[in-house]
Amino acid sequence: KFNNDHSNLEREKTFQRIGIDVFICVKWLFVIILWYFSLHTKITTFIVWYLVIANLFSYFYNHIWTDVALNTETFTKDRIRSRFLNLLLAVAYSTVCFGYFYQVVYFNNFDWSNKIPNFSYALQYSFSNSLAANFDQVKAITDFGNKLATIQLFITFVFLAIILSKSIPQTNSTT
Repeated sequence: KFNNDHSNLEREKTFQRIGIDVFICVKWLFVIILWYFSLHTKITTFIVWYLVIANLFSYFYNHIWTDVALNTETFTKDRIRSRFLNLLLAVAYSTVCFGYFYQVVYFNNFDWSNKIPNFSYALQYSFSNSLAANFDQVKAITDFGNKLATIQLFITFVFLAIILSKSIPQTNSTT
């Protein structure tokens, strides 16, 4: 809406990129504020779940599904680096959101070794769970806790296995 000249495609793309960057910053800030102040309601929990799913969908759609994303012949080195950086940011965002879920929203579904859910353990558990590693200080103690951890593992699998394989540039070589 800030761009009055829609005939200039380069200017249009610049405004779109700025809008996307602002949205990414706002969604990170939103989760960080919720986590820092240990805020959660049904609405904020729904919003964070929506952001996690939208994070996965938007990355998948924009980097894998569209015709432009599938045509890697025109990719510049900067675009390839940008796609990889966006992948890392998407995985990190998912990890942070699940850390928030583990510590603030669904903490009763986990056994915390020090009996108090804390930021460090929640983030470490989320990161470890993303890689299917074990983190002994936090363990799921309910069926829902196990399902939540499995959902995170599945989302990370989609990012790292499927999307990463498509994000790495393919050669046109037949040898």
